[in-house]
Amino acid sequence: MFPIANHRGETVGFGGRVLDNREPKYLNSPDTPVFSKSKVLYGLAQGAAGIRKLNRIMLVEGYMDTIACHQAGVGYAAAPLGTAVGQEHARLIKRYCEEAIMLFDPDPAGAKASLRGAAVLWENGVSVKIASLDGGLDPDEFIKNRGLAAFEKTVKQACDLVAFHTDLVLARLEKPLSAQ
Repeated sequence: MFPIANHRGETVGFGGRVLDNREPKYLNSPDTPVFSKSKVLYGLAQGAAGIRKLNRIMLVEGYMDTIACHQAGVGYAAAPLGTAVGQEHARLIKRYCEEAIMLFDPDPAGAKASLRGAAVLWENGVSVKIASLDGGLDPDEFIKNRGLAAFEKTVKQACDLVAFHTDLVLARLEKPLSAQ
């Protein structure tokens, strides 16, 4: 169980994760007048000072990725509850910083969510970069297996929205590419 706090640090809901392969893997409290997952970023209250200081937020996919980042000293990480970054998230982020780095899982669903979320952030005046971890690892696993230095190097190599989308399109094309 994970307590979910709003940006003021007030517990507004809970999230649970199964420990085996059952579905759903994660389950949050239902929306109430106090809790709406579209208005909360997990870890924002804990990371607010670092986010403001760096003028940057790193958006990761879930509780464990956020916790792993914070434990490793990457205190500007937060996560939407689910992978959907919406208008409310963008407005909330804009109150804290001007730049976001999307670092969702390196699978097709993560790439698609990164593109959608990046577009929403960009439309709301937040500069966006997208980072990808190699080896199919999520941030939690990457930090544990490869260390903080490798993680930070990958984050520094984040690319803009257009370059990320272009790379995704090119990766789907048959190789070698030709002009015909």
